[in-house]
Amino acid sequence: MSSQYDDWAKVYDMIYGNYRDDVAFYVSEAKKTDGRILEVACGTGRIYLELLKEHLPVVGIDISEEMISTLKKKAQELGLKPKVYTADMRDFRLEEKFALIIVPFRSFLYNLTTDDQLKALLNFKTHLMPGGRLILNFFYPDLEQMMSYGKESENLIVMDRGRYALREKSFFVDEVNQIIETAAAIFKDKELFWKGTYRMALIYKKEFELLLRLAGFGKWSVYGNFDQRPLTSYKQEMVWIVEKS
Repeated sequence: MSSQYDDWAKVYDMIYGNYRDDVAFYVSEAKKTDGRILEVACGTGRIYLELLKEHLPVVGIDISEEMISTLKKKAQELGLKPKVYTADMRDFRLEEKFALIIVPFRSFLYNLTTDDQLKALLNFKTHLMPGGRLILNFFYPDLEQMMSYGKESENLIVMDRGRYALREKSFFVDEVNQIIETAAAIFKDKELFWKGTYRMALIYKKEFELLLRLAGFGKWSVYGNFDQRPLTSYKQEMVWIVEKS
């Protein structure tokens, strides 16, 4: 699994580096925290480095060695000293507990089975202090989006080193277990520059509430975006704030 995400490390910042919708939210929640913070699936540091810039006591883990390597290079350029490790969210073991664990940018959905989802949640709970919080976000399964599966989309990426075309196509690989695969390819001057795939498991609100109960969490709130408006539509992003009693 880690090698798959190593491939994405080559283009991750090109595709997602400018995404900012969630940054202010996670920085704000981290600043409210009295204690150490863990970012799970920290990737190349899109959010992690913003927390580090605020001098917050944050640790990061990611399953991809290449993602972690890229994060460290970026941190060095900024004069920052990261504390990051290559680890799997399902079974990592750290010698400390945290007041806040965050799993941004839908990364929890990379757990494709119920067993893996529960393993990750139980592991988060183990690494939380009493009263600690788990914050994560992922999209509500969009019925209209599902109807477009199998159709290719194209987006333009403009960078200092040129213009690139990103083509993506999502489709079900397992409808019963709600697993989708996205195939992506980047072209420069109509020539293939890079290609890769990833899989996610769709999770509905009621499903995640059951998973939280099974993992032993008893208190949580779910919102309909990063401004914490009520969740009223499947077109909204689900933002979960979960507390360990």
